[in-house]
Amino acid sequence: MAGFPETPIPFLPRHRQGDGLLPWVIGVMLFLCTLALLLGLSLSSGIRSWGAGLESALTVQIVATDAADADRQTEAVLRLLRATPGIASAEILPENDILDLLSPWLGDVPLDSGLTVPALIDIRLDNRTPVDTAALAERLQATAAGARLDDHKEWVTRLLDLARMVQMLLAGVAAMVLLSTVAIVIFGCRAGLATHRDSIEIMHLMGAEDSTIAYAFDRRYLIHGLKGGAGGVLAATAVLVLLSRLADNIGDGLVAAAAPSAPSVWWLIILPLFAGGLAMFTARLTVRRALSRMV
Repeated sequence: MAGFPETPIPFLPRHRQGDGLLPWVIGVMLFLCTLALLLGLSLSSGIRSWGAGLESALTVQIVATDAADADRQTEAVLRLLRATPGIASAEILPENDILDLLSPWLGDVPLDSGLTVPALIDIRLDNRTPVDTAALAERLQATAAGARLDDHKEWVTRLLDLARMVQMLLAGVAAMVLLSTVAIVIFGCRAGLATHRDSIEIMHLMGAEDSTIAYAFDRRYLIHGLKGGAGGVLAATAVLVLLSRLADNIGDGLVAAAAPSAPSVWWLIILPLFAGGLAMFTARLTVRRALSRMV
């Protein structure tokens, strides 16, 4: 780099350094920062892609104590829905599918259990003609007293608002982690300057410039940042692989959609370089400012 000597003066000993734990600390910081960035970036896009299917779907639930009355209401609702502009399809969910949806709360219920199961109609919108859900709900009530329209758009909107709030919190966590890393580097530089003060004063008496002395710290902290950053990113990548496998085992759903995917995180390779550069420039500013105050 311009202004630096080609060969650094090795006045800083390689062994018994006071900053020997610094790469480990930077590694932990980069691990936390990487996880916060990954979760923050994937959360909103994952929820948005998962909720896109829900925003283009509606559900009608028909509750009637009498089976014949339930069949009559279901047929009337189907005729209304299929004649409504903007609705691409309206199909009755089979009873076994409804029982599968209820299984997390009721357990495995056989079809011949005698349990009264409400009729569910799955509606798919064509996304070209808007549907007035409020007016549709009123027409459904007039057609079938036991019909209730469930619009998922409001629920998905609230979920996206929650995701944005979590993103802001994760961004705050990443910022605090980076600031903590800067503070740790500053303390490490000050400790190194205090430890090697006599050597620095001798070098000043011999005519060494501040840039020559600062370069030794720049080089050391650059290596510390690269080592710690690489270790933290590798650990975060291992956690990413584990989360992706767990999400694949869960299958489709909110957790699987919000989990970060490996092809979308290629930018992780620049984080160790960023950590090294952050540590080096923080050390440069700290050391040069301290050297300018030395007599």
